[in-house]
Amino acid sequence: MSKDAKKKNSSSKKNLIRTDAEKNRNKIIALIVVLLIAALVYFLIDSGSYIATIDGYRIPKSEFMFFLDQQMVATENEEGLSTKDEKEAFWTTPADGQDPYETAKRETLNYLKEFMIQYIKAQESGLKVTAESKEQSKARVESIKMSLGLTDKQLEQQYKINSRDLQALYEKIAVIDEYKKQYIDNEFTAPEFTDQELKDHYEESKRDYDKVDISYITFYKFNDESQMLSEEEVAEKMKTAEEALKKAQEGENMDTLVTQYTEEDAESAGADPSRQIGKATISYSQDSSYEYFMDWSLIEWAFDNKIGDAGIVESTYFIYVAKIEGRTDFDDVKTDVNDTMTSNASEEFYDDAIESWGLESRYNIIKNDRVYESISYK
Repeated sequence: MSKDAKKKNSSSKKNLIRTDAEKNRNKIIALIVVLLIAALVYFLIDSGSYIATIDGYRIPKSEFMFFLDQQMVATENEEGLSTKDEKEAFWTTPADGQDPYETAKRETLNYLKEFMIQYIKAQESGLKVTAESKEQSKARVESIKMSLGLTDKQLEQQYKINSRDLQALYEKIAVIDEYKKQYIDNEFTAPEFTDQELKDHYEESKRDYDKVDISYITFYKFNDESQMLSEEEVAEKMKTAEEALKKAQEGENMDTLVTQYTEEDAESAGADPSRQIGKATISYSQDSSYEYFMDWSLIEWAFDNKIGDAGIVESTYFIYVAKIEGRTDFDDVKTDVNDTMTSNASEEFYDDAIESWGLESRYNIIKNDRVYESISYK
């Protein structure tokens, strides 16, 4: 082989070797590029998954959206907004120089700050999510879905949070509840209230504690086909009611009068037909209305009157002849009043503690501005 041929052959081998090295280097470069792109994608996804941090703990965007939705619903109820147009007008119209939607966002973030402070404190005290709380939280989510007939997708659309994240949120709440209980048990000293303090509180909120025993006769202002009676027919029933009231005021036994006059029967009395018709011990709550199928106007009347009073109560659908047979007083409910005042004091003590913790610089909110600012009403 000539020298030129040998040189050419040698050069070809070098080119081949160099080409293989270049291929390997290109593979490595390509791999690095792929990894960098993957890292960038992960960073963008991960950095978009939280709304803020507190002491290094992230507040997930899903939790923020869930509580923001609850905040908005509460505001809409307070404002008496019912239609879609009313709600949209409210959230998109500045008031006193403030954007109501941005205000709701700030209030939600402030609430989540307190929420996360408690969760961090619980973690630091050694409390963790237990297997039991995991199962309970999972069951809670499933119960919500089942009772409302929602799929996972519908749940997320309605509550702005998916099933997995909602379960995780309930798990955090369970940890916080346990921490709160332990903190109050260990740190709170129940005050000793004087009888006068207890009585003053009772006088301010009797309806929260009292129960009233009433007897009542019911007249319907509608017929068996649920059609409203004429004014003349209602007037006739009112005359009968006045007749029954006069007998009650003259001392005739109410049980006898109920049997003689009432139009309520066991079937129309509802789920518990065994209860005595026309007789009830009621509390000032919707529970009484539901349990006894009783118009709220009668409950109001009962708590506005004293033992022995009798009268006629008329509502849209009913005419009642009622008499107050008995009623609790301060001595009957003194223990309940003390328990409530103690509970209120413990709640105030715990709220003060949260407020104090919130002043620590470690609990400052560091917003993820890119995500926070991207959330708008539209």
